[in-house]
Amino acid sequence: MRIRSTLTAGCFVLALLTATAGFFGVRAARQVSGEFTALAENVMPVVKGLEEARFAGLRIVSSTIEIGFIANQGGASRLQDSQLDLENRLRLAGVDGYRAAIARLVSLADRCSPTERVLLADLDVAGDRLVATSTDLARLIGSGQRGPAVLALKERFERDEKAFLATVDRAIGTEEQLLAASREQVRGTIANSLVLSIGAAAVALSLALVGGIVVTLYIIRPLSALHRGFEQVGRGVLDTRLAVSADNEFGRLSSAFNWMVGELQSTKDEIVTANGYLDNVIRSMADALAVISPEGIVSSVNPAICTLLGYHEAQLVGQCFSAIVAEEALGCELLAEMIEREQLADREICYRSQEGDLIPVALSGAVMRNSWGEVQGVVCLAHDMRERKRVEAEIRDLAYSDQLTGLPNRALFQDRLGQALAHAHRDEAMVAILFLDLDRFKDVNDTMGHSNGDQLLAAVAERLKGSVRQTDTLARVGGDEFVIILSSVREERSASVVAQMVLDIMGAPFEIDGKEVFISTSIGIAVYPGDGADGDTLLRHADMALYAAKERGRNAFSFFSEQMNRKALERRSLEDSLRRAMANDEFYVDYQPQIDLRSGRLFGVEALLRWRHPEEGLISPARFIPVAEEMGLIRRLGEWVLRTACNQCHAWHEEGYSSIRVAVNVSGHQFNQPGFIEMVDEVLEETGLDPSSLELELTESTLMEGANETIMTLIDLKVRGIHLAIDDFGTGYSSLSYLKHFPIDRLKVDRSFIRDISTDLDDCAIVEAIIGMAHSLGRRVLAEGVERAEELEFLRARGCDEVQGYYFGRPMSPQEIEQRLVRVTAEPVAERRQAGASA
Repeated sequence: MRIRSTLTAGCFVLALLTATAGFFGVRAARQVSGEFTALAENVMPVVKGLEEARFAGLRIVSSTIEIGFIANQGGASRLQDSQLDLENRLRLAGVDGYRAAIARLVSLADRCSPTERVLLADLDVAGDRLVATSTDLARLIGSGQRGPAVLALKERFERDEKAFLATVDRAIGTEEQLLAASREQVRGTIANSLVLSIGAAAVALSLALVGGIVVTLYIIRPLSALHRGFEQVGRGVLDTRLAVSADNEFGRLSSAFNWMVGELQSTKDEIVTANGYLDNVIRSMADALAVISPEGIVSSVNPAICTLLGYHEAQLVGQCFSAIVAEEALGCELLAEMIEREQLADREICYRSQEGDLIPVALSGAVMRNSWGEVQGVVCLAHDMRERKRVEAEIRDLAYSDQLTGLPNRALFQDRLGQALAHAHRDEAMVAILFLDLDRFKDVNDTMGHSNGDQLLAAVAERLKGSVRQTDTLARVGGDEFVIILSSVREERSASVVAQMVLDIMGAPFEIDGKEVFISTSIGIAVYPGDGADGDTLLRHADMALYAAKERGRNAFSFFSEQMNRKALERRSLEDSLRRAMANDEFYVDYQPQIDLRSGRLFGVEALLRWRHPEEGLISPARFIPVAEEMGLIRRLGEWVLRTACNQCHAWHEEGYSSIRVAVNVSGHQFNQPGFIEMVDEVLEETGLDPSSLELELTESTLMEGANETIMTLIDLKVRGIHLAIDDFGTGYSSLSYLKHFPIDRLKVDRSFIRDISTDLDDCAIVEAIIGMAHSLGRRVLAEGVERAEELEFLRARGCDEVQGYYFGRPMSPQEIEQRLVRVTAEPVAERRQAGASA
């Protein structure tokens, strides 16, 4: 309005012509201002929103890719967790930025054309798919999952990324077309305004030359400045600004121009910042990155690949990709494969450094395409595999090598044995297995310590290495167990020669910690194919032969025989039957009477475990008790016998035979187990038997194992009122100095001394000595195995206190014992002797 008023006042005389010229000039200015306003309000916010959405999408893509790269490095560390957390936050910030940009674009939809609204809707859908796929991929990688599911999600992410970027590019391209069209329209409007203004001025020139020139200059000057400004912006000079000299249409037009250029500058700065961020991410990556052109030329690299290969960046850029791959032909093949398949995941290859060293890497790649779908290049990411290869080598060494001796361990031994048997089968040859076990190695550990024991094992391994050929295998398969595989053996005698050589070289002492240590070994030998057709069978048979060698006195070797196998099968059958016997109630307890020689009365019984096998019938305790001890069943079995005997004795007491006492044998394995005393207390409490009615029988060897601890256990039992006896006295070894301290009530003379007491003077002397010694120590003596009257008379004459044996009764059931107790509490010995004489 100010321009119109000025023109009207200045050219009042020429009002009609001047007003007409001014009217057209103002209308042209309004048109230009309207075009710029429309451009500033409709096109530029949309362009800015699209650029913001693109930037946010790039941030989501870069952070998601980095999460995948970090996860693919394997392992777990605080640094990796921190990097994953940072990248996930950046991804979430990108998601928030994207959603804010979409929200702004949606608010501008009413100003957009139908084509623009369709593009914005497509962008919204593509962006939501990208965000959803990125979130699913980040969650799956964060949960630690790998495999086909992750690869499938990565492929979907790449498709969504390409779709999103293509949609953004189309939208931006459309806005750029609109911007170009608006620019041309503005230019046309400006040109029309100039023509109109000049025409009006020409008409009015003849009437008011001065006024026309002033008016023309007043209008043309800001328009020219605006035109020059647009030309500079078109050339990319975004710091162009127009002076706002008046508060009129030209001033507002200049302000709109300045605002538009400022928005363009801000958008450009954000794009530069995003590109710089991506460049920093790429340069800070630990993995080696190279961008390869479709022609196979390296166009861009990051510092990691320069460090990995020893090149400067300028040396790598421009090289052929095949030049840095160990095999040039492979480089071309990989590039072609990546272009064809769009991507390549974790392909193990070797790069070649500048010095020519081969560097193992895990190579991944993906194709880059422009908005028209043309291949622009291939991004190759390589992860250094040298540390992983080193760790894998260490793991293989740990898996197949014994760390103490350096010999093959059991796993590698099994592999070597399989190979040897395969060759022997093919060549119809023989293979011998020598199973070695050091004799009494436990004593070395117990007396010298495990550290010295390890030194001895290492020294034994070094000495054994000299007894085998290069084609043979020496392995350590257990604590003190070694195995030698003799390949291509022509006859069994060859194995015995090697075995004897091993025994001979083991005869020399070892120097351990400045001391001489002697150690021998026992050897079991099994030969393929006679002793077994597979490795497990051969090793098992060699183990049987080994134990046969130990039974023959150790420091010997023994070949496997079928008899050993039969014994092992019988032993295994017995073990299986023992396990079932407890559950099937196949065990029962018999009781053998014990007689007081002075009163001739039955004062107690000995509980004797019996096993009635459903197929074999009665099995001797001498056969199954040692097996139960080795199997670890003796504790349960012994507790069952103790509880059964105590229950039975308490039942007799309830019947009125309160003087009867029950004796129960205790295995050394059971006695030395922790919690033995607590178990006895529990049984006595459950059965209600008075402790004084229970006697526990232990052998000499059991008492002498850890004598100091044994004394304390015996005292704990004794203070409870339990009677204690040494069973089979005279057959083991005892220290008299310990014996006098043991709180023992009686000694039971083994039946082996009683059997020939009437004819063997040595047995007579031994029995007399035992009785005399026991009485001098205040102990009672019970003789086992009394079967004849002359044995009884001898024992009576020597002052023996008590007897037990078939002469007085075989082991019998509780009912038979009760019948004897009903007849007489204890039958006098004299009557029994008279009955025996008359018989």
